[in-house]
Amino acid sequence: MRLASYLFEGTERWGFVIEPTPGTPWVLEPGRAEEFLTAYASIPSSGLVAARPRFLGDAWPGTLTGFLALEEPGMAALSRLVAYVERFAAHTDATVLPRSGYPVDEVELLAPIPRPRLYWGLVTNSPSFIRNKPGIRHLNLFPLGHQRPQGAAIGPGSPVTMKHDHHLPHMAYNVELAIVIGKAGRYIPLDRAMDHVAGYTVVNDVSGSYYYRAVPGNDGYGLPDRYNDWLYQATASWAGKKADTLCPMGPYLVTKDEVGDPYNLLMYTRQSGRTRDRAHSAASLMGIERVIHWYSSFASLYPGDVIHFGTMGVDGLPVLPDDAEDPDTRLEVEIENVGTLVNPIRIAGAGERPRVPMESHPAYAIREVAVSGTRVPGSPGEWTAGGARHFYTSFGNARSAEAQDGLAQLEVPRFLNGPASSLTGGGSVVEVPPRAGDIVVGIELAAVVSELSADVQDGRSVILGYAPLLSLCDLSFADAVVEPARLGERGIPAVYGRWADGFNIVGEPLVPLPEHDWSGRAMSLEIGDQVVHGNTSQYIAGPDELITTISRVITMFPGDVITLGRTAAYLRISREAYESGLAIRGEIEGLGTVGAELAPKERHAGQ
Repeated sequence: MRLASYLFEGTERWGFVIEPTPGTPWVLEPGRAEEFLTAYASIPSSGLVAARPRFLGDAWPGTLTGFLALEEPGMAALSRLVAYVERFAAHTDATVLPRSGYPVDEVELLAPIPRPRLYWGLVTNSPSFIRNKPGIRHLNLFPLGHQRPQGAAIGPGSPVTMKHDHHLPHMAYNVELAIVIGKAGRYIPLDRAMDHVAGYTVVNDVSGSYYYRAVPGNDGYGLPDRYNDWLYQATASWAGKKADTLCPMGPYLVTKDEVGDPYNLLMYTRQSGRTRDRAHSAASLMGIERVIHWYSSFASLYPGDVIHFGTMGVDGLPVLPDDAEDPDTRLEVEIENVGTLVNPIRIAGAGERPRVPMESHPAYAIREVAVSGTRVPGSPGEWTAGGARHFYTSFGNARSAEAQDGLAQLEVPRFLNGPASSLTGGGSVVEVPPRAGDIVVGIELAAVVSELSADVQDGRSVILGYAPLLSLCDLSFADAVVEPARLGERGIPAVYGRWADGFNIVGEPLVPLPEHDWSGRAMSLEIGDQVVHGNTSQYIAGPDELITTISRVITMFPGDVITLGRTAAYLRISREAYESGLAIRGEIEGLGTVGAELAPKERHAGQ
């Protein structure tokens, strides 16, 4: 089956795609199709009264992600409905088509998952990254990758939009195979991993250069020595991929039965009809099963989560400025049996170039919020961690970071984002995964964004309130790195260590600071009889500066959380110390306290 999300007359819908006549696909809504069939069968002369079709009745969800949450029962019902409709349209009455949906070319196709909770893209996952590099003597086979915000997702035909000369000295793109999760799970065994996959889609992995050029005096893709640590390299490279519209997806979610072997697919990257690269999905170093098993060893997967598996060919085919600025240029990516995704390029956001109105933004997730006028509801006291879509963390943002971690103080802050499921509210019981070893616990300052925020000039204007945040970082990722390792393999444990469910505990309720005087506040962290103290004046960049930096090319959403990162106020605790459970507590002067209980999940043989 091919499944699509789309807009018709301003309303988001979803359906299945059939082609009653070659070259003229229709997208049909399951609920409307079943309603038509039921009404048709009630006509005595139809001959269908005794065999009235029944599928989900009134229980069809309104979005594709909602449908995927029905898991196997929903997919089985849809499969029966699609088969029935295809036979009915071909042999009984083709009026089922206009009564149930629309020709595909009459609707606006969205990304199949327009608001992906997890939009995780792997890097260095094919031999092209290592085959000509004699300095790489062996591989650490665990996934390296980055999480994209929802504003990065656009559907077929929507423009890849480059703001603030993000396309200079050149932009880049390549085709990637993506899976869409159809069954929730955590601690998923390797041999059951494919049971959690609903199907596949095509992703175009686009990147730009803004966070390279944001470095004072810098030009192009190189970085000066002070900025050449891995965490700023990741900020420059990966934050450039997180920018709005830079990860087109689609055109459809194609179920597993339609695709067959996902490791036997030709993949093409084209530009305006000309082939730029040809690759093959068998080139992946880490496959679907292994990646699902690994990710779920510390964090939950949910229906509608999207994981894309990196380029199998050239990493980042350059698009030069004259091509990027040509309105006729099209980026085209295709995967055999999955589909072809085509997007134009638009240059915006500087000089006489057109701006990007939020109400007509190419990313539906942004447009939907803009049109609705959504802000964080009510007062700061009503915000909860469960309402956040995105979670941004600054790294190396303390004055102690150079002595402790070798990270120089920078004019441009380092930042990355992780899944919002890593957030939880104070008072929670946090399940520590079986894989975890020693954990570093820190007390940090967090701020929450009040509204849709792009190109913010004064970050304080969009801060709803502040809170203390307890951060947990599982060091088992670092323990898995085998030397000699690459910089990314050494650096990313600091990122993944915070991604487990609930590993970032935010104080609730938020505290508004009308003067935004967040600096100079005493901090304390208490675990058992251990207590450490710090001060928010240790931070280099404040939340206002982080919001301004991030929002330059990345739209932030109402309720998003930004933490300023770890200072010298942290403690390291062993597995033995928390094996029977452990209470942790943090406080920031004037912002209240936050606490949680660690409850380790029992380790089992073979994990």
